[in-house]
Amino acid sequence: MQAKQAEQTGAGYWVSQIAVSAFAAIVAPTCGIVLFIVDEPGKGVMLFLIGIMFLACLVWLVRAYRRMSKTQRAVYAWAITQQHGTNDQPGVGSDFEMMACADKASKGRLTRHELLHLAARRPENPYPGTMPPAEELPQRHE
Repeated sequence: MQAKQAEQTGAGYWVSQIAVSAFAAIVAPTCGIVLFIVDEPGKGVMLFLIGIMFLACLVWLVRAYRRMSKTQRAVYAWAITQQHGTNDQPGVGSDFEMMACADKASKGRLTRHELLHLAARRPENPYPGTMPPAEELPQRHE
């Protein structure tokens, strides 16, 4: 029950992303410095720079997390999850496209049709937000 609750709030997604980025932001530069001093200066510098990139990613993640409401975070995580591949379906586009779609979803900019399309990819994972109303077709008056 608690795992399902974390999935619906998006907390699991955000915690894992922040934890991995924080770990890499600490370990990569540390290992890079050691490698620079002990053995391979070039590899050490590369590892240090990779750690700096993870630090920048960590800052972005924390700022994005704090800027969004609980529902927005859940919708963002839901949209990412829905776009990942399954055994019978390939994933949707690149990581950049998935994040752009998730950003639009968290800001309420996806249409009902787009949300239903995403929901159909993993029906066992319900949409955590409020579904927009169905678009009414214009009435013809004769």
